[in-house]
Amino acid sequence: MPKINKKSSNIIQERIDKLKELFPDLFDHDGNLNEKELKALVQNYSVPQVEKFVFEWAGKQNSKKTAFRPSKATLEPDKKRSVDFEKTENLIIEGDNLEVLKLLRSAYFERVKCIYIDPPYNTGNDFIYNDNFSEDKQAYWEKDGTTKDGVKLDSNSESKGRYHSDWLNMMQSRLLLARNLLREDGVIFVSIDDNEVHNLRKLMDEIFGEENFVGIFIKQSKVGGGSDTKFIVKEHEYVVSYGKAIDKTVEFFTKHNEDYLKRYKEEDEQGKYFWDTFARPGLKKPINYDIKAPDGSIINGDWIRSKKRFDSDFGKGEIRIIKKGSDEWSVQFKQRLNLGGKKPRSLTSDLGGTIEGKNEIIKLFGNDKIFSYPKSVRLLKFLISLVIKENDLVLDFFAGSGTTAQAVMELNKEDGGNRKFILVQVPEETDEKSEAYKAGYKKISDICIER
Repeated sequence: MPKINKKSSNIIQERIDKLKELFPDLFDHDGNLNEKELKALVQNYSVPQVEKFVFEWAGKQNSKKTAFRPSKATLEPDKKRSVDFEKTENLIIEGDNLEVLKLLRSAYFERVKCIYIDPPYNTGNDFIYNDNFSEDKQAYWEKDGTTKDGVKLDSNSESKGRYHSDWLNMMQSRLLLARNLLREDGVIFVSIDDNEVHNLRKLMDEIFGEENFVGIFIKQSKVGGGSDTKFIVKEHEYVVSYGKAIDKTVEFFTKHNEDYLKRYKEEDEQGKYFWDTFARPGLKKPINYDIKAPDGSIINGDWIRSKKRFDSDFGKGEIRIIKKGSDEWSVQFKQRLNLGGKKPRSLTSDLGGTIEGKNEIIKLFGNDKIFSYPKSVRLLKFLISLVIKENDLVLDFFAGSGTTAQAVMELNKEDGGNRKFILVQVPEETDEKSEAYKAGYKKISDICIER
């Protein structure tokens, strides 16, 4: 005899689930049935609709309202924990970054050259900030269920219907405020992974302008592993970058390494160079034309530069045509050394991954469990060096363990610069069972300040 359940099943939900299985395109990102799409399906898509490209999510307008609502928070100096309080221009601010960004606006409007943030990746295991501030609380971080020194944060699990919307709302309000702090020639870098990189791009296109997109660095974060993935071993993360105004954004250059410099063995009044081949076979859009050799023969090929540029450079002595072997001519040009450096590559494996970040924590604290998944100092030094000069200001409002500050200090030590930083870290309480708590760090911000 078949076993009968004591409780009846949710027949409506079963029907909805079946409909979603058959027609997933009829449902939005929150799992709700889109009535317009259902109606269009029933009408065989025969009724014309006004269509346009929009990026919408639940809570978008309220998130903007939250961003521009005046803050009732205040900043209080903590001179006992500070070093050289009256003279330093470096700041670590303990508080919710949404309110802190509002408070920074008056003093730092369009003064920040570089922003770097490593926000929650929205993996379902990290946290999303609670922006429902109660105006009648004494301090802005005193929310229901927390102590005076803590902040209540909401877990954003994938089972929540507003999973992506919650993350977007949190990020939108902060990025809107952060843009006001950037200089006209400023740049923002945002670390992210596959969970939200697609949404982050669209969000930043809206806030900073699609025309101000600089590029994405694809960074190797680890090697091997993969026990937590089903199909592909994920070894990478991203750093998304935008300028405040692309026409004022300075080009990115990195320093040449010693091995690279060794090839520039010749020098003239214009600087160092080496002879490089003018031929570029295999180009997707080849520049093909004939070149006359010294003996009158014709050399046909796909070249790196246009015929007009060739004629100009040849007349200046920037190009030579020499015998290669006994009967073959070689066209070569002077590849000159760019004194500013070389352009960085979007795909990189040499900026330090999870292991390097952990080793730096061990070196400082003697325990890699003090802070999880810290970014490497090498990554931050690389990004900052692309944008920051010796006296510019860096802002990191998801400061974590404080890697950005260490990177700034190391760069200053190396070249005698006076780069400055502002860090913001929410006083999120550490778990009482964690190594950080046992070591005396009751809040994440305590770790940042100590570092």
